[in-house]
Amino acid sequence: MRPGLTVAAGVCLLAFLAGCGGGFFIHPTLSSTFINPASALIATGKTAQLSVSGKYSDGSLQNVNLDSVTWSSSDTSIATVSSSGGLVTGVSAGTAVITSTTTAIVPGQGCVVTVSINNGSPILSKTCTSASIETLTATINVNVSASDLKRTVISTTQGSPLSQRTATVAGAAATLQFYAYANGDSSNDLTQAVNWTSSNDKVATISSGPAGGLATSVAAGTTNITATTTDSAGHAVSSQSIVLTVQ
Repeated sequence: MRPGLTVAAGVCLLAFLAGCGGGFFIHPTLSSTFINPASALIATGKTAQLSVSGKYSDGSLQNVNLDSVTWSSSDTSIATVSSSGGLVTGVSAGTAVITSTTTAIVPGQGCVVTVSINNGSPILSKTCTSASIETLTATINVNVSASDLKRTVISTTQGSPLSQRTATVAGAAATLQFYAYANGDSSNDLTQAVNWTSSNDKVATISSGPAGGLATSVAAGTTNITATTTDSAGHAVSSQSIVLTVQ
């Protein structure tokens, strides 16, 4: 571009920027939400307080404004939740899915100014974006039991509340189902309500939620499988660890 043309383009660009209110700015936007705690077990008649955190486009994690969050329960005969506050109350034994719905306003990102040359003359164009609204949801399982949670026991045998210490799978991409029970009672199944963790995801992973407790081997080695949930007082209750060996 010739010097005179550069000056002309620069003057036009400044005029366009002034018309856009200062130019182009990127505002962090809410990209996903999750509920704290990740799972919970409460006794009938007891309560648990839930909250929502959000992950933003700049990588930051922040609590989401309660005014923009509403709550619902999949089965109010098992557990209810206050629509605006996230306070869960156990009604009867069973598992209910609690959903948070967050309404987020995505700020406009200002204007993008593009300079092109046509027959030796600068041509400027701009594209401006305005604010928009998006809805994000997150879910957890809340398990309601007849009595308060004292301990959690995990096993690879369905219906067995006995404390297991080791398990083995052969080769990579094999699966093994784990189960979780409250207070040594096989009728208090927490498998879908707990948060499952593997100490070494390079050896095996394990899922939480509706398909909770399903471990998938990745490579030979050992990893510790643990299940964690919270009691009615909001305290974390972890199971014993099962050492899973992938042969």
